[in-house]
Amino acid sequence: MPRVSRYSPAEKAAIVAAARSRIRLGESCKEIAHQLGVNQPSLRGWLRESTLDMLYPPLPPCMPRNRSACPH
Repeated sequence: MPRVSRYSPAEKAAIVAAARSRIRLGESCKEIAHQLGVNQPSLRGWLRESTLDMLYPPLPPCMPRNRSACPH
């Protein structure tokens, strides 16, 4: 089971947005993580996760099939 994050989803979104803007300016991820006060592996993971979410949006939860509605 994943650990509970110390950052709320809104805080993570703000950190990722700030990091992306600084990456566009050519700063290194290590410098950005240090300036934002976050762990570098965490920042890299959040950036990767947000990129994947942009490319492949999460699917809505599927409705469970009602077996009694099946014709057999």
